[in-house]
Amino acid sequence: MRILLISANALRMSDGRRWCETPAKAAYAATTLTLLAALIPPELGAEVAVVDEAVDAVPDDFWSADLVGISAMTCDAQRAYQLADAARSRGVKVVLGGYHPTFMPDEALLHADAVVRGFAEAAWPQLLREFSRGAMRPLYQSVWHDAFASGVAVPRRDLLHPRAYSISNTLETARGCANSCNFCVVPPMHAGRFVPRSIDRIQADLESMPAGPIAMLDANPLENSTFAATLLPVLKRVGRRWFSSASMKSASDATWVKAARASGCRGLVIGFESLDVSVLSGAGKSFNDVTRYRETCRMLHGEGIAILGCFVFGLDGDDASVFSRTVEFVDRNHLDVALYSIFTPFPGTAAWSRVRAHGRILTTDWNQYDGRHVVYQPIGMTVDELQQGLYYAWNETYRLSSILRRVAGSRAMPLADLAVNLGFRYYRRTFVPVEVKTPQRGGQCEFS
Repeated sequence: MRILLISANALRMSDGRRWCETPAKAAYAATTLTLLAALIPPELGAEVAVVDEAVDAVPDDFWSADLVGISAMTCDAQRAYQLADAARSRGVKVVLGGYHPTFMPDEALLHADAVVRGFAEAAWPQLLREFSRGAMRPLYQSVWHDAFASGVAVPRRDLLHPRAYSISNTLETARGCANSCNFCVVPPMHAGRFVPRSIDRIQADLESMPAGPIAMLDANPLENSTFAATLLPVLKRVGRRWFSSASMKSASDATWVKAARASGCRGLVIGFESLDVSVLSGAGKSFNDVTRYRETCRMLHGEGIAILGCFVFGLDGDDASVFSRTVEFVDRNHLDVALYSIFTPFPGTAAWSRVRAHGRILTTDWNQYDGRHVVYQPIGMTVDELQQGLYYAWNETYRLSSILRRVAGSRAMPLADLAVNLGFRYYRRTFVPVEVKTPQRGGQCEFS
């Protein structure tokens, strides 16, 4: 049996090249494909190959496999369907999975022979055994929590091209999040649960990795104090630099930050999202204390921890002044890297249900559900103001003068920061046009 696993990626440069056709590296290697490969029952004697479209081109003869499995986020769904349709037209069986097929299974089944909803630790081996008997069913959904917690499989990292990623050592330590931000796909995907992986299996996974830094892919792994108290000593013993996401609750806690730094933390992805209390409350993120944003940035930089700050434009309550205020905050507080996105009501989220019920969805062209395009009717500004404001923010923050000023002010990881900023400056070319209008300027943020 020959199995081909594909992570669909629709990203293209402004000149039409696919992202994998550029010299840019992907940020990190996702564990989806490598874990699926490790979960293939050994008695099937299957040959397996993986294609991550962020760094790999899909081979011309990809339909020569007996079974093609494709994972897709919402913004990559149409690319996944294109690949699935091409394979099925040649008689190859196709399985679709990932966030989008989980929340839109009926749509996905129009392009696949089977859909796996949710996580695949239990469902994928069952599907493969049934496929080998010619009895594959159209829909699979199994309880995954026990299988993930026990961590029976170490991902098949040997199937990837490690030099194609800035960080190839990626790790899942837990799934789920204690918070319920209404625009986030994590709470519905995890059914509101926080499921830690067995520490023994995490340690075995770490020990199987080649030399190099580690990126934890979990949404918010270390906010749970009991789990953090167990995991941080393990990371400290491993003795490597690591990077992760963290909530503002964790990142603003001096005790947590010192423990994380002592265990090897060198960078955190933090969801600031907004500078306005009322906007955060409406998004289900009232636990972010905007009065502590500046203090938190100083504390993290003082510990030598770099900050990738995430901000969302167009949340209910935003107006056209949000762009210049946010850019000023990023610049003034020397955020090492900033990621700006347009609010996107993804299928499956509470935001999708609310915005759709109010008739504010403008398109279901999934290619545009990437955080770089406006797909709904905003309230406090026009569609064009929101779109142009995103362009403005990216252009201002990734000017060379801004990059140098922020890197010099942070001093957390100067050379790495500079390289990452130049990478983001290059990434702009996937969506920012040459001519961009300047948005309305707002006053300085009170907490900048």
